[in-house]
Amino acid sequence: MRRLLALLLGAVLLSSCSRPTGGEVFLPGPRNSYDFPLDVADTLAYYDFSFYTRVDKAGAKALGPREALCLSIVWKDPSDSTFRETVWMRPEYVDGTVRKYRTGVQFPSSGQWVLSVGITPETEGLRGLGLVWNYYYGTR
Repeated sequence: MRRLLALLLGAVLLSSCSRPTGGEVFLPGPRNSYDFPLDVADTLAYYDFSFYTRVDKAGAKALGPREALCLSIVWKDPSDSTFRETVWMRPEYVDGTVRKYRTGVQFPSSGQWVLSVGITPETEGLRGLGLVWNYYYGTR
C-alpha cells in the first residue's frame, strides 16, 4: 500500500513539473501603446491569442453601448520587420471582456517578437489591456 501511495505521489509531482503552455500579461492603462514582448523559442508551435480589458462604469458613459474600441496592432519580429493591422473589440463594462484575437499563429522565426497595441478612442475608465496566449503542437 505504501509503495502504491509513493508511486501515485511521484506521478503527481512529475506531472506538475511540466512546462507552461502559455501565459498572460496585463498592462494597466491608460497609455499610448501597450507593448507585449513574446519570446518565441519554437517555430513549430501554434499560438492562440486573446485580448482582455476592463472599463469602469464611468467609461460606459464615454462609449455608446454598441461602440467598439479600435485596436491598432503592430507586430515587430526579431529582425525589426513589422506587420500592421486594425481589429475592433467591443468591451463590456465592469465585468471585463475577453475576446479572441488570432488562433493557430505559427511564427516564421524564433526570438523576441513584440506585439504593440494602440487603442482609440481614448476611453474614460479604461483599466488597461491584457494579452493571453497558449501554444500547442499539431491539431487539436
